[in-house]
Order: sequence, then structure tokens, then C-alpha cells
Amino acid sequence: MKSKLVGAVLATWIVLEILCFALVVRAVGLLAAIALALGASLLGLSDVRRLLDFVRAGLAAKAKGESSALRDGAFLDGALQALASILLILPGFASDFVGLALKSPSVRQSLARRLRARSGVADPRIIDLDPREWRREARRARRSGAK
Repeated sequence: MKSKLVGAVLATWIVLEILCFALVVRAVGLLAAIALALGASLLGLSDVRRLLDFVRAGLAAKAKGESSALRDGAFLDGALQALASILLILPGFASDFVGLALKSPSVRQSLARRLRARSGVADPRIIDLDPREWRREARRARRSGAK
């Protein structure tokens, strides 16, 4: 059952890529379409190198005992950036469009929130307290005396 689903998704993706390429060729011409495809692949390759440098620096900091740069959701953000780079490297304009969309921080944050909500993992910036663990304090009156 799963292999049929994977096959159907792969076949749909290939057909979508061919259709997008045909539309781009019709809009800008064959040579320009090939240049755009190569440019997107080069952009993805250069970004993979930058991401690998980031991971190396994070692992070196962790080995030294320093706080790692791969915490508080940064790991998921880095994984989504890596996925964007891989999609840019793959030939085809449909995958390039999704890869370029994932390069946007707002799209990555929205997708990360949805993935965390679906997996049941809470946002690391939110502290969820039981009703017995918090209390409301009265606001202090401000001093209005002039000095």
C-alpha cells in the first residue's frame, strides 16, 4: 500500500516538474529556462556549503562544552533550510519554487509551528503552567511624586 502511494506521489511530482518546465520554456525560451535551472541549482549548492559550515561550528562548540547553536528550534530551522537547498539542487521549477519558499524565514517558522503542533511537541518559547502553579499578583501603584 505504501509503495503504491510513494509511486503515485513520485509520478505526480515528475509530471508537475515537466509541466512547469514547459511553461517556463514557453514564457522565457529554452536557453533562459536552462540558465534559470542551472542558477537555482548553483544557489542550492552554495547554500548547502554554508549550512555545513554552520553545523560544523555548532558541533565544535558542543564539543568544547559551550552552548550549542543547534538548540531552541534552531535545529528544525536548519533542517528546513537544508530541505530548501536540496529542493533547489533538484532539477525542475516546481521544486525550485518550494525551495525558494522555504528560504523565507516566515514560511519556515509557520511550517515549524505546524510540525510541532502535529507532533505534540510544544513551542520552546511557551511555558505551560498548571492552574495551581501560578497566581495573579496585585499591581503596584506607581509613585507619582516629583523629585
